[in-house]
Amino acid sequence: MYGLGVNKLGVTNVSGGFNPLSLFANGEQGAWYDPSDLSSMKQLSNGTVDAAVDSPVGYIEDKSGNGNTAIQATANDRPTLREAGGLYYLEFSGAQGLQTASVDFRGTDEMTVASACRKTGTGNQVVAELSSNVGTNDGTFRLFGTDTIWRYTSRGDSLVNGTASGFTSPNTSVLAGTSNISDDQLTFRVDGTQEANPTTNQGTGNYGDYAINIGARNNAASLQLTGFIYSMVIRNVVSSAADISNIENYLAGKSGVTL
Repeated sequence: MYGLGVNKLGVTNVSGGFNPLSLFANGEQGAWYDPSDLSSMKQLSNGTVDAAVDSPVGYIEDKSGNGNTAIQATANDRPTLREAGGLYYLEFSGAQGLQTASVDFRGTDEMTVASACRKTGTGNQVVAELSSNVGTNDGTFRLFGTDTIWRYTSRGDSLVNGTASGFTSPNTSVLAGTSNISDDQLTFRVDGTQEANPTTNQGTGNYGDYAINIGARNNAASLQLTGFIYSMVIRNVVSSAADISNIENYLAGKSGVTL
């Protein structure tokens, strides 16, 4: 595993040589959110008032260089920045969510979505979803959980699920999904192990130009997460095995998960 630490400012130090920013070196569209970097967050959605542990977060910068900042304008819908045992995370209590402006993924039908997260509640819970509803919008994805499963969904104009069963809440996991619509490829991994690899037809088309929702569907309107998000990486390619390994080890270090 790559060695990781957090300095007094909450900025990640990666001693093993891997930095998620390298995943975007060739202009890949996507986002990287890192709650351990306190300088990347603000309490208010307009990007003011420095983030502080046990205070709300209304603004988190995208550290990929793509500018896909996620915000929440409604005060009661903002997650809370927490720290425990040297690990930093956003806590969602079943009523919060963040949302980006529209992100243009129309140039590709490939995707990687990964997150270190914890679920503590029951029912349907969104970790990340492209658009307001993966069930009705073509060219979308969703990272999702219930009290017993984790799931990665990809949709061209036909929806396909990759489901990992037996992960009963409360549960902290490193999740990594990859998909290619035209190749009908979908792989879903949990804690470094492949749990699903359906080859069902995902239909046609590329991913769309939609907002990324974090911690809930449709700007905190429904399917709210009860739990934590430690970090998240979204990238418009099917990442290589080496990149997936690097991402998973990085996320494991952020969340205390043993792969």
